Amino acid sequence: MGCGTRFATTQTNPVGLYSPGPAMTLPYRILVLDDDEHALSGIVEMLRDAGHNVTGAATYDAAKRLLGLGSFDLLITDVRLRAFNGVHLVMQTRQEHPDMAIIIITGYDDPMVELEAGRYNAAFVKKPLKPTQFLETVNQALTGIRRQRRWPRKRVVGGFRVTAAGRPAAVVDVCYGGLRLELPDRRALPPTFDIEVAGIGLHLEVQPVWTEPAPESGGTLCGAALAAEHSPEARTWRAIVDRLSA
Repeated sequence: MGCGTRFATTQTNPVGLYSPGPAMTLPYRILVLDDDEHALSGIVEMLRDAGHNVTGAATYDAAKRLLGLGSFDLLITDVRLRAFNGVHLVMQTRQEHPDMAIIIITGYDDPMVELEAGRYNAAFVKKPLKPTQFLETVNQALTGIRRQRRWPRKRVVGGFRVTAAGRPAAVVDVCYGGLRLELPDRRALPPTFDIEVAGIGLHLEVQPVWTEPAPESGGTLCGAALAAEHSPEARTWRAIVDRLSA
């Protein structure tokens, strides 16, 4: 449904893999810290192409701020960060976010760093990165974490009206991570589009997870996920979901 997948005609999923059933599993959220901007952009692009939700940070302080503002499933950090050391961030992260997976990367031969990685239960990868092997390490790190991001959905009796991608639509069911829409026609949806909730001026940026024809109306059913989990709009949306009767 709106917060899961369908088994009929689907379109390419732009935001990662979703499990079938009555709840939605969001893409993994990854924070990458590297003060080499070329290396940073390459890692971020590689992980996004693999379907992950990735945020890049070019400085130690920026990474600390991001860790304080939101939750991540995996931290990937270089060791030498100008005046800072990525291992210090790993030490702090282990105390404040004990369930987060961590990968330490470095281009230097330093046996002590590999020992420190083991001490903090972090994977250790030498640069230059080999994409296939690196993605395997990422997948192994993510497999071992605990996730509580499958959200039950609520059916909206009678639906409520919104504007989706500039077209009128009805919301059929909702969850914290997204919603299921019924649109009046069968035009293709863009990879990301805006939903305006009538009456309160709330705009949500969403990404379609699946689409299928709605035989009775001749329109389209669409399951859509919020593009950002920690935005003010997402928090407002979760408050709306809380107020709706299941």
